[in-house]
Amino acid sequence: MKRRAYLVTAAAATLGGCAALSDSSASDETPDDGDDGNTTQTDAPQETIDEEAGSFDRFDDLSMWEVMEGSLELDTDRAYVGDQSGRMEATEAETRVMIKRRFDTPRDLSNEFPALALASEQDIAPFVQLTDTGGNRLLLQTDVPPGLPLLHHNPSVARTDGDPDLSAIKHVKISAWAGEGDPATVWCDDLYFVSRPETGKVLIQFGDGTETAYTRARSTLSDHGFPATAFVPTNYVGREGYLSSDQLGTLSSEGWTIGSQGQSGSGLVGKSESEQQREIRGAIDWLERNGFEDGASYFAYPLNRYDETAMTLVDEHHELGFVGGYAGHADLLNPALAPRAVGPSADEAKQLIDRTAQFRTITTLSYPELSGETAAAFEETMSYLADAASAGDLEVVGPDEVASNHVYEP
Repeated sequence: MKRRAYLVTAAAATLGGCAALSDSSASDETPDDGDDGNTTQTDAPQETIDEEAGSFDRFDDLSMWEVMEGSLELDTDRAYVGDQSGRMEATEAETRVMIKRRFDTPRDLSNEFPALALASEQDIAPFVQLTDTGGNRLLLQTDVPPGLPLLHHNPSVARTDGDPDLSAIKHVKISAWAGEGDPATVWCDDLYFVSRPETGKVLIQFGDGTETAYTRARSTLSDHGFPATAFVPTNYVGREGYLSSDQLGTLSSEGWTIGSQGQSGSGLVGKSESEQQREIRGAIDWLERNGFEDGASYFAYPLNRYDETAMTLVDEHHELGFVGGYAGHADLLNPALAPRAVGPSADEAKQLIDRTAQFRTITTLSYPELSGETAAAFEETMSYLADAASAGDLEVVGPDEVASNHVYEP
């Protein structure tokens, strides 16, 4: 397993429950992210630059950034790299904060997406916007729960405005909406551009260890030849309504990954470090003793909630940690926080699949117990996914593919 250290400052936070495309309780609908009045004007043709992926801006010199709304100041008390970060603030009278950095020459991002270190004291979902020379825009979004330390996030495709030409991006913007009458503070640092796969990747997952992964999903996935992952709370294996050891063995023999959701599947937040360690290490030990050592490399945060201690332990003991959020990202800059869509409706999942094919992203679809509307949405989604995979528009893969080939190594 890889060993990494992404946490820089001490703080604790929680990440809220699961929604279809985001785990926050706020609506997925996002207001127009705006521009500077030039969205309809096409710039004169310019030679684009094709730069290698890597660190682009460490927020050492804020003069490179133009403040569109709110304010931007250096903060020497908080940093991910170096001695400072950029602190963006919107007052109670302002609706959002937005900063922009123009490229000296249009940049070719045909094969890259931005990722950066973020932190906030409010529960927000910042945008990273890419605008081409014709004013068309691609908006990416990520969850930043309050109180976490500065750490890398991989924003995912949220929507487009027009038909953005990623080979000719003229500027990048970072923005966040404040609540009505509330201030907003966002820290930014270490902006990267990270590679995207040559072909989009989709991962299929089932959480909570419920037996419907075997009784309802197994045959559908077998018909399509899709791999999947079942995350299990190991203390519940064999209990009524949960996957048994024999069922897990059958799934594993058919190409499934059997991953960890801790021992009890209860939330890690609020527990001591020793309790969290016991939850995580105990599940790993059980998986390894029972022949699922490969799956022991992958973790799903119980209840999709975490704090700094939990993230540190997941990063130490696992290759990847999956958590609810905005799905459809580039290679992971922080594999301890791999975002996934939890319980998407059929329409939401189809939109994610289309974007995965179009922008060559990595999208994880995660399902709880399959029953009622959730089961129907799953069946409809798998049929749609099968058509996209048969057409060669994307690939359905397991977590080993992402861990081996799509974790960015700074």
